[in-house]
Amino acid sequence: MDFLIRPFAIVYRHRRLLFRSVATEMRHRYAGSLVGVLWVVVAPLLLLALYALVYAVIFRIRPLDMSTADYVLRISCGLMPLLGFNEALATGTTSLSLNKQVLLNTVFPSELVPLRAVIAGSASSVAGLLMVLIGAAILHGPSFTFLAVPVVLFCQLMLVAGVAWILSLANLVLRDIQQVLSFLTIVLLVASPVAYTPAMLPASLSPFIYCNPLSYFVIAFQNVIADDVLPRPIVVTGLLVLGLLALTLGFEVFRRAKQVFFDYA
Repeated sequence: MDFLIRPFAIVYRHRRLLFRSVATEMRHRYAGSLVGVLWVVVAPLLLLALYALVYAVIFRIRPLDMSTADYVLRISCGLMPLLGFNEALATGTTSLSLNKQVLLNTVFPSELVPLRAVIAGSASSVAGLLMVLIGAAILHGPSFTFLAVPVVLFCQLMLVAGVAWILSLANLVLRDIQQVLSFLTIVLLVASPVAYTPAMLPASLSPFIYCNPLSYFVIAFQNVIADDVLPRPIVVTGLLVLGLLALTLGFEVFRRAKQVFFDYA
């Protein structure tokens, strides 16, 4: 069972270094911009406003059993995890190629480089989720199910970190990874139940939703924020299995393979 503990052990051991490096990464990312770090809040706010305008005002699409406000809330719940996944995975994948000098560094463990990028890249998603929680509390009042949001978010961070560990190494050799990843994330976004519910699909197609790993996170956030219910066991199982499997597998691959990829750095 040691392989389950190793990723958490290295994070705990270097937690202060990781915290400082994430803060530095955030400052560098928004350095020179007029708004600065406030883009973490402005970007998701603009995106939420755009989607609300498109679906509620222009297209006027919503299920018959939902009000316009409830439908916009549901879309927002699903949109924020996808925003975080896309941005965090993209920055995590390119993190090593932009910091080649630390691949075999003993002072700053190279395992922290993709993890730092993933955490920094998830900041906008976290800010967006806070806005969505405030909106849900205003619309329906606060709920005890809101307490599950950090758990779902943590499972998503584990998934992204594990995948980013592997792809950051692969990106040192195969630069096509970035282009393939951009296309793949668009496909996963379109296939995720953000603007539709599983009940809106034909019965024969509903099971295929769960073939998309992002669907578990979208459904979970929609359940605990918009629906005021805890996710079903199949969704909870998917969150835990995907998060832990990706984290432990990604960490082990990175730890064992980084010596080999040093020649490509």
